[in-house]
Amino acid sequence: MSARQGAEMTGVAESTWWEWARTIPDFPKPIRISARCTRWDQAEIETWLESRRAA
Repeated sequence: MSARQGAEMTGVAESTWWEWARTIPDFPKPIRISARCTRWDQAEIETWLESRRAA
């Protein structure tokens, strides 16, 4: 999923999504497709969200 899709899924701004990727240690690591294309594994994001809800 793209940063835009992840931001929409979590209800935050895309800039917040990128900040999370840079600053939250357990946030799922992005997958670099090319120099201008970064994606995240949707299953990893869903697992991360569930762990945040349980905490």
